[in-house]
Amino acid sequence: GIIVVASVLGVLVSALLLPYPAVFLLLEGLMLFLLFYHGARGANPLLISMLLVALTVIPVVGLQTMFLAVAVAKGLVVGAGTAVAVVWLAHVLIPDPPPLPSTLTGGSSASPPNGVSKVGPPSREAAAARAWMNTIVVFPIVLLYFVFGLTSVLILVFIALLSMQPDFSAGFKAGKALIVGNVMGGIAAISMYELLVMVPQFGFLLILTFLFGLWFGGRLFSGAPAAPLFGMAYSTLLLVIGSTTSMFGDANAKAWTRVIQITIAVVYLVVAFGVITRLRRKPETSHATS
Repeated sequence: GIIVVASVLGVLVSALLLPYPAVFLLLEGLMLFLLFYHGARGANPLLISMLLVALTVIPVVGLQTMFLAVAVAKGLVVGAGTAVAVVWLAHVLIPDPPPLPSTLTGGSSASPPNGVSKVGPPSREAAAARAWMNTIVVFPIVLLYFVFGLTSVLILVFIALLSMQPDFSAGFKAGKALIVGNVMGGIAAISMYELLVMVPQFGFLLILTFLFGLWFGGRLFSGAPAAPLFGMAYSTLLLVIGSTTSMFGDANAKAWTRVIQITIAVVYLVVAFGVITRLRRKPETSHATS
C-alpha cells in the first residue's frame, strides 16, 4: 500500500506540476523539507524512503515523457510487491529461529540495560534543523536534474536516501564503507558474469546465485565488524547481474559505472554536509568569543 500511494503521488505531481516549473520547484522543496522533518521525528522509514524516491525520480523521468514516468511508477509497485512476496515466502519456507531463553542471554534482549533509557525522537526544533540541512543538500541536485534534463537517476536516488543517514554529516566513514561494499559486489558480479559467459545456462545462473549467496550470507551474519559490507556487496551483485542477464550488456561496465555513480553521490554528501556544518559553527564560534 505504501509503494502504491508513493507511486501514484509521484505520477500526479509529475502530471499536474511539471508544466509549471516554478510551482513544481517550490512545492518540491517544501515536500522534501516535510519528508525529512517527519523522517527525523520517527515516521515510518519505508514510507519516507519510497516517497523520496517517488517525488524525485518520477518527476525527473517525467521531464522526458509521462509515459516513461508511469512506467517507472508501475515498476516500483511491481518490484516492491514481488520483493515482499518473495520475503514472505522465504520466511515461510525457512522460519526465523526462536529467540534464546532469557536464562541464556542474561535477561531479555528487548529491554535496555539498567540505567540506559531509550532515546526518543528529537525535538521539533532539532528535527526542523536537520530537515533544513537535508533539503539544502538534496534540492540543488533535483534542480540540477530539472534544469539540464539529466537521466542517470541512480545518483539522485542515492543522494536523497543517504542524506537521511546522520553518519554522512560526521565524515567520510559511512561513505567509504558504501564504496568498499559496492566495489566488492562489482568484482563479484564481473566474476559471476564471466562464468556465465562460459556456461550460459539458466540452471547454472541459479547455482551461482545460490553459492554466492551462501558465501556472502555467511560473512554477513558472522558478527565481524566488516559484516555489513557483505550485505551491500551481495545487493550490488544481484543488481548488476540482474540488469546484465535480462538484456544485452557488459557486467564489467555496469559494475564500475554503478561504483562511480555511488562514489559521486557519497563525495557530494560528505562535502555538502561538511560545508553546511562549518558554516553553522562559524556564527556560534564568533558569538562565543564575543
